[in-house]
Amino acid sequence: MPGIVNWNDLRKFVYLSTTGVEPSSGTFWDKRADAFNEHMAQMHAVTGLQLSGIRLRHDYTVLDIGAGTGRIAIPVAKRVKQVTAVDFSRRMLDILKINALKENVNNISCINEPWEALEAGRNISPHDVVIASLSFNMIDLEKELKKMDAAARKSVYLFMSASKWMDDELQRTLYGSAIHTGADHIYIFNILYDLGILANVEVWSYDSMVHYSSLDDAVSKFMELYRLPPKNEGALRNYLRGILTEDENKLCFKRKRKLAMIWWTKTE
Repeated sequence: MPGIVNWNDLRKFVYLSTTGVEPSSGTFWDKRADAFNEHMAQMHAVTGLQLSGIRLRHDYTVLDIGAGTGRIAIPVAKRVKQVTAVDFSRRMLDILKINALKENVNNISCINEPWEALEAGRNISPHDVVIASLSFNMIDLEKELKKMDAAARKSVYLFMSASKWMDDELQRTLYGSAIHTGADHIYIFNILYDLGILANVEVWSYDSMVHYSSLDDAVSKFMELYRLPPKNEGALRNYLRGILTEDENKLCFKRKRKLAMIWWTKTE
């Protein structure tokens, strides 16, 4: 039951006003899947943290929502009976299959659909464990979180940034001031609470390092990530020129980040 604050509506407002557009389509990510896969290869430290928090058994079935190119699905598949990878980008799943083959993993099945189109008992089977990692490009989180809970027989693990969507310094560079928007884990925890789900929350700090081949490459990817209009390119370029460091003949963007894991079991 919603309390004084309707956290689902608040998150809708913040999400749409921050990104400026509705969630991306599968076609949007099809075009960016190869670059996304390269970026995922740089996230070993985060992947290790996430895997250390997920309780699995060899006889479990796991549903990975927004699986991307398999950063979580593939190592999880090595520890369980079967993984179902859901993603609305066909190209993402094509790369996932290639990555799985390289790792000699053959127990992953793929569903090329947005999570919003799926529902346990209707067009997807319940799984022992449901995972959603950095994949909350959804407007109505309350509805989709309820479906995740319904799809899990034993437990649910959700991972999201506990840092601001855009660093304060970059906000000031682009817009003249920093706007406090909060982080997704605040909204998700409270939405779950209003649904009667008393979830556990863990927040981890880590050093994020992303490499770019050139300043132009960094500018292009930042423009794309934050969906910035052309008028912001000059200010962004000056910001990146001052903050990027050289590392192994590439430019590196280093920053402190936080990752939240929200999880619950169906027996508690």
